[in-house]
Amino acid sequence: MQTFIGFKEALDLTLANVSAGPTEILPLSRLTGRILAENITSLVDCPSLSSSRKDGYAVQALDLAGASEENPVILKVVGTLVAGETSGVKIKKGQAVRITTGAPLPEGADAVLSEEFCRRNEDKITAINTAESGRNIQARGKDIRRKEPVAGKDTKLAPALIGLLAAAGHESAKVYSLPRVAVIATGDEVVAPGKPLPEGKLYASNMVEICSWISLLGLDYKTELVSDRKEEIATAITQHLPDVDLFLTSGGAWGSEKDLILEVVESLNWQGIYHRVRMGPGKPVGFGLLEHKPFFFLPGGPPSNEMAFLQLAIPALLKMMGDVPKLFPFATARLAETVRGKKDWTDFIHARIENREDQLWVHPARLTSGLQSMARKEALIIIPEDREEISAGETIAIQLYSFAYTR
Repeated sequence: MQTFIGFKEALDLTLANVSAGPTEILPLSRLTGRILAENITSLVDCPSLSSSRKDGYAVQALDLAGASEENPVILKVVGTLVAGETSGVKIKKGQAVRITTGAPLPEGADAVLSEEFCRRNEDKITAINTAESGRNIQARGKDIRRKEPVAGKDTKLAPALIGLLAAAGHESAKVYSLPRVAVIATGDEVVAPGKPLPEGKLYASNMVEICSWISLLGLDYKTELVSDRKEEIATAITQHLPDVDLFLTSGGAWGSEKDLILEVVESLNWQGIYHRVRMGPGKPVGFGLLEHKPFFFLPGGPPSNEMAFLQLAIPALLKMMGDVPKLFPFATARLAETVRGKKDWTDFIHARIENREDQLWVHPARLTSGLQSMARKEALIIIPEDREEISAGETIAIQLYSFAYTR
């Protein structure tokens, strides 16, 4: 197991040791936001036949060459077609068929004259405008042709794309299954929200925030709150092992005499990948595999707990979902104040953003409360390992957080 490694190396090792999960076939109604695990081609032509895009008259374009108010053309109406009918109607030179939007084009017709350009008199129309070949016609297969690619593997399914799958003749699709997560909070000092709070105790806010992010990703999770006893921690882990795909523990990650997670998971034949990362906050984070399932142990301090989860665990979860392992977009902004970090560390600084004369500016948060700073951040300023200082006025890339809430 590697220790005290750089953040980029930790992220690379994390993603190298997780993969998209098994697949399942779901109906169209349950595909929103899921990731395709197959290439999809159309089963049908869409539309399945050529149809009218307007209410009017199906005609032969040559009949109306030169038609105008001054030079009207008279055609005989030989039938009517409406949407949903099978055509079975044929027209010849000098004839027309009354047609509604979506109705099939009759054999012999190659244009539709909008009804505002003609006058009806019993079984005849007087046309006062031209209609070149193809006018107002939705040709067969114009939207999708049979066997044409519709959506590729690893595509995220948005509502409009799911509608296209339906139009292409599909009622279901193969997607990556969603990982199931166990969140285990440890500590004699931690109390479940809603229960009385004895003096010296604190509520399990880390667990609540982690589960809220997991819910935002659309994943199912199980929670457990256990005391600082090796037997209880081991029992909590082993009882969830058959039913979940990824573990997250909160607290006890540092490795001191009261920090028991590392000792417990090693007793369970955990395959350690790394422990302690040169990132601030978040340094004590550990990652490995337990029976081939990703297992993160996160620090107990709220800022460290959150940052390790957001920067390392969320990318792993996204990859397991078949998604791109990046939840938070980046934007370019000018730095309002100089920021400083540690040599050879990646530092993450809570920040707020400001639009000033069409220019995005970013301000480091100056709140003394860590929990308040976490709750009110709009972005992160990231100081990479090769920088110890970024000066005010520099243009930098910032990681945006509010966009993730509307994912």
